[in-house]
Amino acid sequence: MMGRRGSPVAQMKRWEEAAIGIAAIAMILASLLMVATKPVRVSAAGRGMGATVERLEGRAWYLSPVALQISHDGLWLYVVCEDSDVMLVVDTRAGRVVRSVEVGKRPKGIAISPDGKTLYVSDEASNAVTEIDAQSFAVRRTLAAGWGPVGLTTDRAGEVLYVANTLGNDVSVIDLRTGMERKRLEAGHYPEYVALSRDGSRVYVANLLARLAAPDQPPVSELTVIDCAKQVVAARVDVQGVIQMRHIAELPASAGGYVLVPFMRPKNLNPLVQIPQGGYLTHGVAVIRPARESADGAGSYRVSEVLLDNIDHYYADGFGVAATVEGRWALVTASGADVVSVVDAVKLRGLLVRSAARRMELANRLDSANAIVEGRVATGRNPTDVIASADGRFAYIANRMDDTISVMDMTRRQMVSTIDLGGPKELTRRRRGERLFYNASYCYQGQMACATCHPHEGLSDGLAWSLETPQLGRDVVENRTLYSIAGTEPFKWNGKNPDLETQDGPRTAMYIFRSQGFNSSEVEDLVGYIFSLHLGQNPHVAADGTLTEAQARGRAVFFRDKSSSGAVIPPMQRCYTCHSPLTHFTSRVQVNVGTATKYDTISAFDVPQLEGVVMKPPYLHNGEALELEDIWTLFNPEDKHGLTSDMNKAQLNDLIEYLKTL
Repeated sequence: MMGRRGSPVAQMKRWEEAAIGIAAIAMILASLLMVATKPVRVSAAGRGMGATVERLEGRAWYLSPVALQISHDGLWLYVVCEDSDVMLVVDTRAGRVVRSVEVGKRPKGIAISPDGKTLYVSDEASNAVTEIDAQSFAVRRTLAAGWGPVGLTTDRAGEVLYVANTLGNDVSVIDLRTGMERKRLEAGHYPEYVALSRDGSRVYVANLLARLAAPDQPPVSELTVIDCAKQVVAARVDVQGVIQMRHIAELPASAGGYVLVPFMRPKNLNPLVQIPQGGYLTHGVAVIRPARESADGAGSYRVSEVLLDNIDHYYADGFGVAATVEGRWALVTASGADVVSVVDAVKLRGLLVRSAARRMELANRLDSANAIVEGRVATGRNPTDVIASADGRFAYIANRMDDTISVMDMTRRQMVSTIDLGGPKELTRRRRGERLFYNASYCYQGQMACATCHPHEGLSDGLAWSLETPQLGRDVVENRTLYSIAGTEPFKWNGKNPDLETQDGPRTAMYIFRSQGFNSSEVEDLVGYIFSLHLGQNPHVAADGTLTEAQARGRAVFFRDKSSSGAVIPPMQRCYTCHSPLTHFTSRVQVNVGTATKYDTISAFDVPQLEGVVMKPPYLHNGEALELEDIWTLFNPEDKHGLTSDMNKAQLNDLIEYLKTL
């Protein structure tokens, strides 16, 4: 007996009728837009990534510390707070905040000049860097950077500033004498954190996401190495099978000279049924060692991956890493587990030597922590950055969800105090949901939090995942972003979850966390937080909303109803039918666009929203299209995904330029 929805044919007919109805409205809107003879000006306050970051309930109220620096004499701790747009100055002797400096929007990183007289704070949502006098704490100037700056460091002479631009996938090289950008160097996918080598010869850049590649292959991440003398990329070090490489620390030569970078290692090509067996998502540090100099001086690098998880418990979302000055200890924060792991660097070196001698693979061994981790020390909620004092006596850890700093005595490797940064004690619904989003304790053995698969406050991790369906190994789907998803229901690529409460409630508990999951009140808080996540500034849109000539031509292609030959395009082959601007550029139905493979059990997929599409690669339900152009040139042979076979290269380029503005 058929269900109330009727036969698949009848259901598809209703979908098409609904899409055509939306198309009719969109056509009216398009005709109104197209009559203008002048470039169209669109308000930057209300459209996708053109909108500025909103100060939603609770967002500007809390501090959310994410980055730390310490003065050379150890007297002052500088704390960057992303939700309040300030840098705080903490007196380490008194254990209290003594100064607050306003910086740009959504600050994320901080660097200190070699002479200790200047501070640099990256302002992610302002695409800039704030330069601060470290004595008067006056803001000297604002330096233009790339799109979404986060990590930054000066060179050894303090003459050049290197800034990792996350959304631009590049590194700005800024001349600090003139304040002007000299060049941009291509990084990997979503570069976030940087560090200057101890000898000052190199800058290391950790990329949060893996390189774009076929969805049926394990991820490969990159540590980008920049030659400071030449200001060029000297090496791109592959780190196999991992994503979400975070902060960077380098041990002194006497302790091996290793570069340490926390990572997450997913088993995304295995079905989710493996989660209750353990080890589906593991966490550790990449240990990277320059091996030898090559003819051009670039050198080569050896990479080992050492897990910090236990066999039956995991320390999700490694984030910050620091080493004591003499290299005896390394500290790695687990932001999803609220602990810092204390790694014995001597034992780490011994483990690496033994593994090399025995040709032993460490990447998937869950017994390594027993050999190298001296202890796990509890922190506040969601620990991010960690930094050690120059004398090696103390370490400081930023607790993002507590608005506190944990102070650790490195002699005893114990927490000795907590510095309250002054954030409010009352929790809003959004803040409660945010805490849940970053908390891995709800998952079986602490393997993951929501943020594990949606890093950087809701971003897609860029991977395809093998979900548990009646046929294991089928229906591999690309992970989708959480930015600006309110009003885009239903959810999942098959459209089976009618609302986010269903998505994050019983579904997450049963199929992902393999636990009791969140209770009803927690689900409400979590949904409130996720719906507060919005796209920020879009550099592809002019400040006044004016479209370029190419973007305007692309808009005409998007809203066209006639082919290049003048024939009427059927409604289901028009871009705006399924991607209506009235509903976040989605029709909120499932449509067969001919992209199903032999591994899929369904052929109709949920129409994704196009807002912010430029920052969401890969594309299609399974992530097969690595670039926007691939959607139509490689995966639309029958024009089921819109009529594109009549387009020339110039038209397709213009269409893509318009899509980048959404």
